[in-house]
Amino acid sequence: MSASHAEPAGGPRSSPGDPRIEEPAAVDPTAPNAARFGPLPEHVLQRWSKFCTHDDEYFPDRMGMVTEELRQDYTRLRLPWKEMFRQRTEVMHGGVIASLVDTTVVPAIAAHYEGSPRMATVHLAVQYLRPVSGRDIVSEAWVEHRGRSIVHCRAEVRSVSPDGEVELVALATLVFRVSSSATPVSPGSAG
Repeated sequence: MSASHAEPAGGPRSSPGDPRIEEPAAVDPTAPNAARFGPLPEHVLQRWSKFCTHDDEYFPDRMGMVTEELRQDYTRLRLPWKEMFRQRTEVMHGGVIASLVDTTVVPAIAAHYEGSPRMATVHLAVQYLRPVSGRDIVSEAWVEHRGRSIVHCRAEVRSVSPDGEVELVALATLVFRVSSSATPVSPGSAG
């Protein structure tokens, strides 16, 4: 009687350095979802790369939000810690986190369209997992489903300590309404 030999789940094991197996690329702990999304067309990236860099006249600019990465259906923003964001208990106010999430999703949705489409938040739900104090927060937001005028999104917020320690602090779901007159970017358009 012969014994059958089953391969472990995931296929045959290889020794370290085996050329058949590519080592996974290092994942930025503040952006574990970014690699799931492709690059934006260059003209769209150029248009949205100035997001959060106006002359302090818009809410995200006043808060100090910084765009870190833009991809198709994906955005990552950072909000550096400011003492003014804290409550009397010395932790970051939940509204600051909700504002970052609500802002982060904007380019993820809008870069799909020509110009700057009119859009509005229909639903925003934030699940706070742990408090933040004295740390920057980084929000990743992405489109889960895009209908004709309704877009469903998700977001994850992580805190980053001055020494680089990263912790997941909030999860969010969002629904946005996009104007029915919004025109999707055509692959060959330049602007």
